[in-house]
Amino acid sequence: MGSTVRPIPGTVPVALAALHPGSRVTVIGGGATGIETAAEVAEARPDLRVRIVGSSVGGGFSGRAYERVRSGLAGLAVDIVDDGVTEVTGGVVHLRSGAAFASDLTLWAIVSGVPGLAARSGLRVDVDGRAVVDEYLRSVDDERIFAVGDCAAVPGARFACALAAPQAAHAADALARLIEGRRPEPYSPRYVARAVTLGRKNAVGQFTRPDDSLRRACVTGRTAVVLKELASRGGKYGARTGTGA
Repeated sequence: MGSTVRPIPGTVPVALAALHPGSRVTVIGGGATGIETAAEVAEARPDLRVRIVGSSVGGGFSGRAYERVRSGLAGLAVDIVDDGVTEVTGGVVHLRSGAAFASDLTLWAIVSGVPGLAARSGLRVDVDGRAVVDEYLRSVDDERIFAVGDCAAVPGARFACALAAPQAAHAADALARLIEGRRPEPYSPRYVARAVTLGRKNAVGQFTRPDDSLRRACVTGRTAVVLKELASRGGKYGARTGTGA
């Protein structure tokens, strides 16, 4: 019987180490997390049969960048399945199309919702349960409360680690301004690029406009790896120091 694992630190390496050669691993989620997870598993354990399933694997990219994401996965022998998953039971993955296949280990890499704290608190939330905020990232119900990250319904923002840290930094700055009796500045997300790693030696990055719409320009290979590593280190440094991304 196959097992299902959510990305809890420490659990995935143990589960992978227990698999015998030829075992089937399924990664559910066609976004950046799913792509990077499938690539890492395939590169670290080439003796496993790795499959990634998503409604549109790599759909967050376009043009040449999209093609390089797909070819990068294929180069690692990752099978790509563009379909939705309805359920996983008894080691069997059931797809929206009606197809099904066995999986010895199933890894979930999807956004399954936001924590219910905002909704339980009585604050006004949107249909996804995220706190509705004003242009300064304050709750529309109580100006003393700031909400950032995936739990905040920030106009123009998507689920992404690259947004949570800048929002937190902006909220801290807004709070400092209010304490000093100054007017806070409105927050506006400004996108630069989207990037995804394909193992340790390959990556794809596509530049975006400030509103997150995709540009044609992209970088691949080692150049993209270096840029992605710099972005990751920046996020790690910001998390340690509280300075933001």
